[in-house]
Amino acid sequence: MSKRIPILMARTLIVCACFALNSATAQQVIVIKAGRLIDGTGRPAIENATIVIQGQRISSVQASGAQIPAGSRIIDLSNETVMPGLINGHDHPTIRASNTGLQGQLDEMAEQPAQQAARGVRDLRTDLLLGVTTEYVVGEVNYNDIYLKKMVDSGAIPGPRILASGPWIIPTAGYRPIPETNGPWAMRERVRKSLQDGADHIKVVVSRVLPAGPNAGHPYGQGTDFTKEEIDAVVDEAHRLGMKVTAHAIDASSIRFALDAGVDSIQHAWELTPEMVDLFVKHRAGIINTFVISNMDHFTNEDYEYLDGEANTPSDWINHCRAIIDKALSENKKMMFSEQSLQDFLRQRYGQLKMAKERGIPIAVGTDNMQGMLDLELEHLVNAGFTPLEAISAGTGTGAKALGIGETVGTIEKGKYADIISVRGKPDQNIRDLSNVNLVMVGGKVFSGLSFR
Repeated sequence: MSKRIPILMARTLIVCACFALNSATAQQVIVIKAGRLIDGTGRPAIENATIVIQGQRISSVQASGAQIPAGSRIIDLSNETVMPGLINGHDHPTIRASNTGLQGQLDEMAEQPAQQAARGVRDLRTDLLLGVTTEYVVGEVNYNDIYLKKMVDSGAIPGPRILASGPWIIPTAGYRPIPETNGPWAMRERVRKSLQDGADHIKVVVSRVLPAGPNAGHPYGQGTDFTKEEIDAVVDEAHRLGMKVTAHAIDASSIRFALDAGVDSIQHAWELTPEMVDLFVKHRAGIINTFVISNMDHFTNEDYEYLDGEANTPSDWINHCRAIIDKALSENKKMMFSEQSLQDFLRQRYGQLKMAKERGIPIAVGTDNMQGMLDLELEHLVNAGFTPLEAISAGTGTGAKALGIGETVGTIEKGKYADIISVRGKPDQNIRDLSNVNLVMVGGKVFSGLSFR
């Protein structure tokens, strides 16, 4: 036998041993001792629980006193409330809405890619430190969301888990500057292209009026910007390929059109009549509520300068934003793009949301272009009559169900991703405690030591 064979075998054993050591390190067991646990299912908080995490996933959730695996890393949160990470169900991380209106957002979308990416990095960090562990991104120019997702996944930048749509789908006379697509077969090709390029789901923008250009606000007669054949093709192709479809639809006719086509969820849904609620029940579709975007006219670029240059903690930013919205409400200012006052809008909206909740429609929450304000979305639900625990569920387990992602995120249960936060306080009793986030974990990775800016 050649003397080289034992040497090669020894080298192989060393390589295998190193690989096993690295694998064991990557799969280190983490044990969280929770003083209180809100699991995201809607069940009341329980006292003293133990969460065992192996790799990216939760391997068990046990009562206090459970046996802890030897060699585990222990994170003691005995004085805090532990809960699933929050889900932002409608986000555009590279865009910020303000009183510059639609034109201001279009200007941001026309900036150089590096400028847009830099803003996206900042906004993702803001949401992460506010306890958001999943961003459901619903449309970015130039595939910004997919590139940001790659950077987060690689560890180059900190951020929540990104579920991206790539550019949303629109026909001619839709919401520019996204590329336009026309005709059923072209719609199918666009869905395939989105999947090929890394999208996780599909977003369509359905409107009954021209959203931009010289004829902005002009209604499309009795229809929408899509034909029935076009939107049917989008939904059929996406579902055939295993992708969910979410639709921007604000008015009743657009909501009805999208639901009848079989979309899985509706973004905004600001016209929830009893008939519309019946359709949501019939089609088993979810609603993504977006309250803070209705206040965009009351925010200035200087407010975002406060976010970037002055706010030292998540609470600083949330308190700053809450004060702006409270002032607008006290002065009964007009709602965005409407002659309706905010107070009138909220009175109607509270009734709509309560009706949807009572019918069992899953409701999620999203900030749209209003960066770092998901806490205020949940506070809005409490103001609408939800209990704090129900509002938390909209931002976790129920929200995941509304978006069709509940198999992997949204609750603290065996097999789910270890997307976990801790809060100093009891947010199921006082929803404002949510801004007191301490631990943030995404897929078993702890983000500690990050400053807010």
